[in-house]
Amino acid sequence: MKSINDLNKKKAPIVRIDHSLDQYKEKILFPEKLAKANEMLKTAKLPARK
Repeated sequence: MKSINDLNKKKAPIVRIDHSLDQYKEKILFPEKLAKANEMLKTAKLPARK
């Protein structure tokens, strides 16, 4: 384990990954919101390019 001072000097954030969240990787948690977002993306128009 590195000391607190060594960790504070680094520019990269310290992140601990919780692997128990992998059970949600392939699940759709909010199907209604997903359907609404897909519908909005389907009808959205991009601005004209100059």
